[in-house]
Formats: sequence, C-alpha cells, structure tokens
Amino acid sequence: ELRAFTRELPLAGMEHGTPHFFKVALETPDGWSDWSNIVACVPPQPELPGKCAAVFPVVKDDTTACIRWTKPIDYAAAAHCGEIRRYKVLVTWPEGERELEWEGDLDSAEVPGLDCLTDYRFQVAAENVTGWGEWSDPSPVLQMPPPVPPKLQMPTLRRATHHTAVIQWQHPPSSGVPVDSFRFRWTTAPGFPPGGAASPDVYELEDVPPNASQYTISGLAPGHTYIFQVRALNRFGQGIWSNSSIPIKTADGREPGKVQNLSAPNVYKSFITLRWSPASPNGHEVTRHVLRCATTPDLEGAQEIEPVVVRKNDMDTCDLRHLQKVTHYFQVAAFNSVGPSPWSDPLCVDLRVVHQLEDA
Repeated sequence: ELRAFTRELPLAGMEHGTPHFFKVALETPDGWSDWSNIVACVPPQPELPGKCAAVFPVVKDDTTACIRWTKPIDYAAAAHCGEIRRYKVLVTWPEGERELEWEGDLDSAEVPGLDCLTDYRFQVAAENVTGWGEWSDPSPVLQMPPPVPPKLQMPTLRRATHHTAVIQWQHPPSSGVPVDSFRFRWTTAPGFPPGGAASPDVYELEDVPPNASQYTISGLAPGHTYIFQVRALNRFGQGIWSNSSIPIKTADGREPGKVQNLSAPNVYKSFITLRWSPASPNGHEVTRHVLRCATTPDLEGAQEIEPVVVRKNDMDTCDLRHLQKVTHYFQVAAFNSVGPSPWSDPLCVDLRVVHQLEDA
C-alpha cells in the first residue's frame, strides 16, 4: 500500500529480461476500487553507467584541488544490487598523468599532491555492476597557484610615543617555501584608500627581516590615530594584506621637556662653554633655545639671549664671551612650535676666579 499522493514508484532489484506485470487499485471513502488494467514491463539488460558531464575543478589549497561532477545515469540500477560502486579520476598535465579511485556513489572529491604553476585537467568515470563507463570530457584547465604566504592575522600595536609605535605579528605556518621578508602599511584614514602605496594617505615599510616578530615603526605624527596591516613575502610573491589592526593613537605633541644637566665644562678668562642634555622634543622639533643670565640667585632682572647652540657628542653646547668677572647664574629653555619648555635648574658660574686655558 502507498500513500494517497503517490503517483509514481521507482523499483529496483528486478531480474532483467523477465516480464513483470503491474496493476493498481485506489482506496476511497466507499472502499477499494477495481484493479486497473494490467501493464507489462521487461527490465532491460544492465549496461555501463552513462558518461559524466565535464568536471568542475577549484583550488582548495597550495597542493590540493576540489573537483565536482554530476552523477551519471546508471543503466544497471534496475539490477539486483545495481548501484554506482566507484569513481575514478584521470588527472593530466603537460608532463604526465595519473588515476585515482574512490569507493561509493559520490559527486565530489579532493585531488592532492598537485604542483604549483602547473596546468591540470580532470576527467571522471563511474563503475557499476557491469563495469566502467566512459571518461567524461576534460575539465577546463586549472593552474595551481604559486605557494605565496597565507593571509596573516591582524597585527597588534603597543608602546605608542609621539613618533613611534611597536608592531607585533604572528608568522605564517611553516612550509617548504620560507618567508623572505615582511611588509607593513599604515594610514590615518578610517580604512585603506584605493591605490595602495600610491595614495598620499598610505605609508609602507618593506624588507622587514623574516626572523622578526616585532618592529618599531618610526616617523609617525603626534596626536594621530593609525591603523596597520602586515603581509609576508616569499620567492613566489606576496600574500594578501591582513585585516587592519585595532586603531592606535600616538601621544599628543606639547612643549619640550625641561632642559637637564646644565653645566659649564669650560670656564676660562676669555669665554665659558655651557653644556646640557638635549630637551625631549615631545612630538615637535626643537627649533631654538633661550638663555637667561643674572648676577643674583633669584635671577631677578635677568637678560635673555638666543645663543648659537651646537650639538656635540649628543650634548647641546654654546659658548659665551666677554662676560663680566662676577658670579653669574644661568638658565636655559627650549622652544618648539607649541611653546617653551620650563626653565632649567639654575647654574652658578663664578668668574671672579681666574681660570687658565689648559694646554692643548
């Protein structure tokens, strides 16, 4: 008995070459109808499976292709235990070919062990109880891609200063093709504009050593928010850019830091030399210095001048000449585009003591 909505019924496992007879009756609220007229059917002799349609291949990874096909018509399905038993795939390339087999009634499979930059074609055939069907038409050419590095995870940023930030990233999984270098790019835009490094809003750093996993990016502008991306390169090419990092803001620029370590290493009868550690620029270049001098410790009525400052051995120096032979008190301040630094601690130099110029 079948359900009321059944209109057709596939039958399998019938003996081929033998007549089979069928008739049908319907059940209504009033009972069963009379049997229909008898129809006869002779299951045909089992035949080979039909020809598959052309295979559709796609790249799965550097050495593996995924192939798909439409199942063929199985001309032995009416036979006892009639079903597609196996599939085989013929893989061809300019220098050779090979076959692979899979058990079961499938419509897709993976083909491993393929070489990069090689053109492959694929054909498939099916087997049933009577044997193997014919090969499908060759698939379109599939060229396996070069094993460029995979897309990396987004980098992380830390320790942002006025002009620098430390970037960290994870290396790609180990493979037979080593990484030659890494490359970074960054921008202050919400996202990376088209044009890549050709865009004035995008900056790139190339040739980062392959054994590094963190790097200090310099040349950033103070008080700006940046996003970064990273990618790896090998001898076959470069991977695609990673996703953008979490935005990071550099420190806001301000006036220079206080001048430290003010001293007078040279005090002679004709001149003195003042020396101090360079003031921290705090995001903006130090453009000038102002020196003030007085004869009292409170520097009341001090005179201010803009000395000629020379950098020597990582210290800032200036020479002062024709000073009165009295006790002097000095302070130095540095200036940038934001403003002046605090005055340094006072330095006392007593010129009442006669100093002799040292022998050369």
